[in-house]
Parts: sequence; C-alpha cells; structure tokens
Amino acid sequence: KHGIIWIAKGLLQIGILILFIGGFLEIFLNLPPNPYMKISFLIIYIWCTVGINVNFMIPLINVIDHKLEKK
Repeated sequence: KHGIIWIAKGLLQIGILILFIGGFLEIFLNLPPNPYMKISFLIIYIWCTVGINVNFMIPLINVIDHKLEKK
C-alpha cells in the first residue's frame, strides 16, 4: 500500500521536473535571437517556476509525505 504512494510521489516529482525543463527548452530555443528577449524570458520563467513550486507543488508533496508518515 505504501509502495503505490511512494511511486505516485516519485512520478509527480519527476514529471514536474521534466515538464518545467522541457517547456523551458522548447520555448527558449524557439525565441528570436534577441538577447534581451531571451534574458527577459529566462528571468520571468524562473520567477514563475519558483512561484508555482513554492506555492503549489511543495505543499502538495508535503501532503503526500504527511499521509505516508501517518500510515
């Protein structure tokens, strides 16, 4: 029973990493060769990524950890 929760948690963390890195690379490589645009995109993407992870993903993973510790 615990194995399924551990697998779900691991897949969630790996999926988040793949989606954010893959999304970044896909958009970054398709931007025009303007360095100011690339730097602006880099700063905004990092800011949004940190915001999403800190406010949504980390609490979600903590809930999963809490349920694992209860059992």
